Amino acid sequence: MDESSSLAEQAATTLVRSMASDDAPVWQVVLERFAALFGRAGHVAAAELERSRDEVVARPDLAVEAAGEWKPKLRRLVAADPGAAARLRALLRDLDDDRPRRDATNRIDGGVAGIAIQAGTIHGGVNRYDGDHVDFSGGTFHDRVVGKEEHHHERTRADGPGDAGERP
Repeated sequence: MDESSSLAEQAATTLVRSMASDDAPVWQVVLERFAALFGRAGHVAAAELERSRDEVVARPDLAVEAAGEWKPKLRRLVAADPGAAARLRALLRDLDDDRPRRDATNRIDGGVAGIAIQAGTIHGGVNRYDGDHVDFSGGTFHDRVVGKEEHHHERTRADGPGDAGERP
């Protein structure tokens, strides 16, 4: 894959990821910056970008199709305008700098009374149940989820030495 195709693919992926985001202010910046790459035809590009975004928001399964639509447009732009590649790289660098980092550290010092949830972004319902768990069945996680399950069993009077709470 040549450099312009690789750059176009990276840009199309970033563009569609922004389209699928529910962050309207970020999308507005992305829309304006990508449309500006097309110079005098920027208003046409902006209208096409909005149409693509409307489709991706309505039907997320069309994201791959949208990326496939924008990759050749961006590749042709870079091929036709030597300065466009530098502007596109700068745009991608700026957008990457603005993206929240996935590496986060959560820490609890001391005891917790009740339930403690440590997470980045959780979309959807988080329902508390009386008991020993939190139901995330309505949630959508956008990165890997790592969980730790611990069981704390108290010894009862019926437990003898060495039984450690085991029941027959």
